[in-house]
Order: sequence, then structure tokens, then C-alpha cells
Amino acid sequence: MRIILLTLLLLTGCRSDTPLQFALIGDGPYSPIGEEVAARMIEDINARDHMAWVIHLGDTKGGSQSCSDALLQSRFDLFQQFSIPFLLTPGDNDWFDCVREAAGSYDDYERLAFTRKLFYPDPAVSTGGQAMPVRSQALESTYTEFVENRMWEQGGAVFATVHLVAITRAPTDSTVAQRRLDAASDWVRTAFKTARESGAAGVFLATQVDLWPVSSPQEFYGEACRLCGQPAPGLAPFYDVLAEESAAFEGQVVIAVGDTHVFRVDKPLRGTNGAVLQNVTRVEGFGEPNLHWVRVEVDPAERQVFTFYQEFVPAGS
Repeated sequence: MRIILLTLLLLTGCRSDTPLQFALIGDGPYSPIGEEVAARMIEDINARDHMAWVIHLGDTKGGSQSCSDALLQSRFDLFQQFSIPFLLTPGDNDWFDCVREAAGSYDDYERLAFTRKLFYPDPAVSTGGQAMPVRSQALESTYTEFVENRMWEQGGAVFATVHLVAITRAPTDSTVAQRRLDAASDWVRTAFKTARESGAAGVFLATQVDLWPVSSPQEFYGEACRLCGQPAPGLAPFYDVLAEESAAFEGQVVIAVGDTHVFRVDKPLRGTNGAVLQNVTRVEGFGEPNLHWVRVEVDPAERQVFTFYQEFVPAGS
């Protein structure tokens, strides 16, 4: 009897009723004041119990800020203050916009190479206060340069970072840009394949670019809003892959984006028939000057799987 009771106590002690939780941040800091707020945000997240990891949605600096080694190193050092695993999907400000004169007139692909070396020293693990094992596209595909495309499974869901950036100018090399788009599409297909094989209840994709920079209810499409519902420039092929895979997936899908700095949760993805894909949700994180964060709860027993909570940092705006 004692053995049975002890076994039950041990099993009860090992079981947690707390859903999986993690933090979603992005688009900052861009300024000295932003750096101070970001430090407070890190303290706030570190002080929370049961936070599994933090995902930064890209743009760790302003587009016209210096892209020097020292500035990028300072951003890496800042985010290593997280006591939990830290994952970053690069944004255009982190390398693509480094060609700007104000940013230092750098070679953008050289800056991307530096960013990869700095933020992804080991493709198989995250950085941050705790190293979390992850899959990397660089280690299991022909897209060997994409160390930043990561994937992991936990809490009944598949999570993936996908490197896509807003195209604010013609790419320096259109072939390289196309390869980035192809790699992103391949990684999304891999994420959904992994979810189907493991029976996951959800897929969570994190990328910098907002696929729908202008969105509204469908009744405002056309004359009232010609750009509403249209995918971001150059990303239509990726949009099609996302729609195809999501429509064929029985679980819930989240596409987490940065880019426009407007916190929102909505359903902008439409299938080939024009109908809203009800199982797909976009969540956009906060961004400077509003450096707050989003707490995400994951519970495969819930119909929607993913729940979002706004977390405000004191003096964060």
C-alpha cells in the first residue's frame, strides 16, 4: 500500500497543470531609451515562472542605426541576459538595410554572414541563459546557409522560425533572394510534415515580415482598399505555400510576425476559394516605441491551442 501511495504521489508531483508558456518580442530596441526599456522587459520576463523560451521576431536595431560589429554585438549581449532560451528570426534592419548610408553603407550579405555567426554559433541549440536543442535547416537540407531557420516540438505543437524580410528595395542579388524564399517555403512544408507525423495539435511559425501589411474585412476590398488582403511584395509564392499547407492541416496554425509594430490578433489568410482559413491566426508583436511583449500559452486540449496575452512593461512606451 505504501509503495502504491508513494508512486501516486510521485506521479502527481511530476504532473503540472500549468500550460506551456513563452514570450514573443520584436522590433527593438531602436534607441538608447529603447535599450533601457528592453532591459526592463527582459527583467520582467525573467521574473515570470514557467516561461519556456523567448522568440524575437527580428529587427534588433533601427534600419538607420549603425550596422557595426560593436552595435550588433551589443544587441546579442543584451538578449543573452534572458535566463531562458533565446531564439531570433532575422529582420531587414539586422542586415538587409545595412546598405543605407546612415547604417554604414555595408555589404548586406556580409552583414548577414556576421549576424549568422554571432546569433547562431551552434546550429543545434539556442542561445540565451539556457541552451535548448533545436533542429536547423542548415543541418538537414540543401539550404545549408540557413542556420537561422530553427524548429522544435513541445507542448503538443511544432514551432519554427522562418527567415523572411520586408523587401524595401530591389535585392542586391535576385538569385539569393529567391533562394531565401525557396528555403522559407521548404522549411514551412517541413514544419507541417513534422506536425502531421507527430500528431501535433498546432503549428507556430515566427517570421519578421508581415505578410499582410494592409488588412481589413473583405467587404472593404477593392475601391475602398486596393491593397487589403494582398500579400507583401515578392511573397506571393510563400503565401500560397502557407495557405496550401494550412488548409490541409487539421490543427491550429499561428503565423507570428513583426514589421509594422502594431499589436494585433486576426485571421487574414484566405484559401484558394477566397474564404478565410479559420484555423490560421496572425499575431503581430509590439515594437518600438511600444516595447511590450506577448505571452503565449499553448494547450493542445483547448480548441484554439494558442492563447495570447498582452504584457505591458512599465514606461515601455
